[in-house]
Amino acid sequence: MNRSAECTDSSPDDSNRHWLPPGLHLRDWRQAAAAPIFVGLPTEVVMEALKSGRLACFSQGEQVFSPDCRQDTFLLVLQGRIKLYHLDSNGEERGQRFADAGELLCPPLDKSRSAALCCTFGESVGMLRLLILSSAGFLQLLRNCFPLAHNLIAQLATSLERAGQQACLCQARSAPVLVARYLLERMPDHEASIDLRPVRMTAQELGIARETLSRAIAGMRKSRLIDYYRGKVFVLDRPGLRELASSL
Repeated sequence: MNRSAECTDSSPDDSNRHWLPPGLHLRDWRQAAAAPIFVGLPTEVVMEALKSGRLACFSQGEQVFSPDCRQDTFLLVLQGRIKLYHLDSNGEERGQRFADAGELLCPPLDKSRSAALCCTFGESVGMLRLLILSSAGFLQLLRNCFPLAHNLIAQLATSLERAGQQACLCQARSAPVLVARYLLERMPDHEASIDLRPVRMTAQELGIARETLSRAIAGMRKSRLIDYYRGKVFVLDRPGLRELASSL
């Protein structure tokens, strides 16, 4: 991790946060407690994790970690997003995905294989607040709290499912098919809309140019599969969208 710094911004809750570790605010506590890794766990477990970690802040576009500089720590995103990407053989950036607030990023624990497997870069999107947890401390917490280990396994399963969906996206041969698959992946049946802003970041995540994404959206809008207004996509014909997504 290239840079970390203590956050010094004030909070309206500062007078009520004497029981939190230095630098952390009540909103950090709330974000941590709502993270999937801590869902359903006692307050004491969340507090123990917070007390064992340290806060780091990054500005827009700062590198959080790289293949050559990745500490053996767990990273809990408290605020902001991390853009995860890798470089192809030509040195071009290829977007993988974004880690949003509440997500826990695991370190490469197998040092004998980390050089081959950990080729991911992490870059802050907007103002980023991270809770950095040492591997030894967090692993001990996992040993002492089975529900926490269960939540971690569930998160890893979700990550594997997302990786499979991403691999399916990469097999699309046309931009409209790629975008249709992306929309269906991001919008479960009970959701009818999604905000693609910032559109440039969404295009990077898909690995296509922003103009290409705009043309694909315009085509689907013309076919009455979706509606689009100021960065937001509204599904009008989900069966039709599925049919497009199943195209080779």
